Amino acid sequence: MVRLRLLLFALCAALLVGASAVRAAQVTLVLSEEGGAFGEAAEAVSSELRSAGHRIQTIAIPLRAEDGATLNASALIVTFGTRAAQTIAGLAPRSLLLHTLLPRSAYERLPQRSEDGRRTSAVFIDQPASRQIELLRLALPDWSRVALIVGRESSELGARLQTNARERRLRPVLEQVGDEGDLYPTLQRVLAEPTILLAIPDPALYNNRTISNILLTAYHHRSPVVGFSPAYVKAGALLALYSTPAQIGQQTGETARHGLASGSLPAATAPRYFHVGTNPYVARSLGINLEDANTLRERLERWENAQ
Repeated sequence: MVRLRLLLFALCAALLVGASAVRAAQVTLVLSEEGGAFGEAAEAVSSELRSAGHRIQTIAIPLRAEDGATLNASALIVTFGTRAAQTIAGLAPRSLLLHTLLPRSAYERLPQRSEDGRRTSAVFIDQPASRQIELLRLALPDWSRVALIVGRESSELGARLQTNARERRLRPVLEQVGDEGDLYPTLQRVLAEPTILLAIPDPALYNNRTISNILLTAYHHRSPVVGFSPAYVKAGALLALYSTPAQIGQQTGETARHGLASGSLPAATAPRYFHVGTNPYVARSLGINLEDANTLRERLERWENAQ
């Protein structure tokens, strides 16, 4: 009887090892450029997939001739950034295809095969509109007017934020500008009365050239700025809501692992994990009683979990 049990145990172990080997797959990570945020996210994805026994290859744009064989042998391709997503989507690979570290607007412009179904998906870099608006309500309950200044590339995001703000009984002011030259006159106009300026992740308007003047203009009008990266808080924004590359990479890795196990990917989605950053010095200067970052993040998580 003992010998029989040992034989059964050995057989089960062998079957489990065999099943694990069958599930193991080659995954190729395609980075828009090496290092930086893409490298940080790719490391998080690799860690998640290697823990499940999958093999990882990492390549970068521009592709080399020999990269074609690597891509063709992959059960799943994960792209990092818009440039990599555009390049790989244009090749129309037959494998599962997961894009990450790109805005929703860029994903929606990618070529999609009609038979893709759940074989292509994404983890966006944008925060969901509902989360952004709820943060304003939690952090600044005495403020109701919200300025949304958008460009051509971010007009749809601005419309989603406007709709969500109205649903949450705020007073959104949406302005679309053509280029940087129109940005400052628009700021002066929309900030004429106390207003939260919600910065939009549109690099044509909110970038290294404009951030200082945007923050100074808002501060002059005694209006708090809510940004989308820790750099905004460091530069003088009151608040920021953002997901780190490692957080997005972790979620992407979890999505990839489940996709390889099931053979299909879930619908494209916003980041699940996030941080809130605060600048207490700016809060005191503006006379705003602001809760600390961890408290705001926990309150925001509880609100989302209750939805």
